[in-house]
Amino acid sequence: MKKLTAAGPYFYAISLAGFGIIQLVVQNFLTGFFPVPTGLPWRIFWVDLCSILFLLAGAGLALRVRPYLAAALAGYIFFLFFFSVHLPRMLTDIYNPNAWSPAFETLMLGSGAFIIADNLGTADRRRSRITGIAAVAGIYLFALSLVVFAVLHIRYNTFILTVIPDWMPAHLFLSYLVIAGFLLASFSLFTNVRVPLASGLLGIMFLLWVLTLHVPRAIGKWTVEMEWASLFVALAVCGIAFSIYRRATRTEFEPALTGNLRGASANTGYGKYSRSTGAGA
Repeated sequence: MKKLTAAGPYFYAISLAGFGIIQLVVQNFLTGFFPVPTGLPWRIFWVDLCSILFLLAGAGLALRVRPYLAAALAGYIFFLFFFSVHLPRMLTDIYNPNAWSPAFETLMLGSGAFIIADNLGTADRRRSRITGIAAVAGIYLFALSLVVFAVLHIRYNTFILTVIPDWMPAHLFLSYLVIAGFLLASFSLFTNVRVPLASGLLGIMFLLWVLTLHVPRAIGKWTVEMEWASLFVALAVCGIAFSIYRRATRTEFEPALTGNLRGASANTGYGKYSRSTGAGA
């Protein structure tokens, strides 16, 4: 499990690069995921800038070139989209699931970026303290997003059944199993009970989705941008879940920093998820 979960930041990095490549190819923000108004001035410029930043963040994480800053950059981008695009859309169309789903996917990915950044650590004590607080908040936001997706799966279970591949047996059971997985994992994160078990299983579930659902769909519809975007979203969430596992089991790699870094994180006051209780430096 340790070797598998060590790939978490790399899965997230691949997803960031995937987002950037898709946007550069289609010369548009990701459909559905980033519903930016069509009237945005200098739209192509912002599309290309966002894409390049995604590529830089993904490369930084994957190549371990200023990985802390790379992860934080990704987090800022996702939260910018959440507050400027998704939140206003949700508030004005509160009963539309197409507004809730991408909004909380964006929130998950933004939260996960700061969780990964805090795992990686930085020698700057002030930044470490801020990121530690953001990572703790990110875990709760990640858990909240799981609850939202569980509710959406329950409400729109008929549609979910159509997404499950035909070759898989017991579609109804599998759909309920996913709902249970979301709720149990969110409960674990909210209460800090069995976090390694819950986050590890959650990551495996998303990885299985990537391999059995999203990859075949993306290859079968290789020109459909939304299929590739969905694949990279699922892969990113898998990477975040594995990063939470590493955080909870104290196995995230340690950069060459002084022991004072841990003390800085401990001073955030977030005991059960701070590095002083096993986040790793």
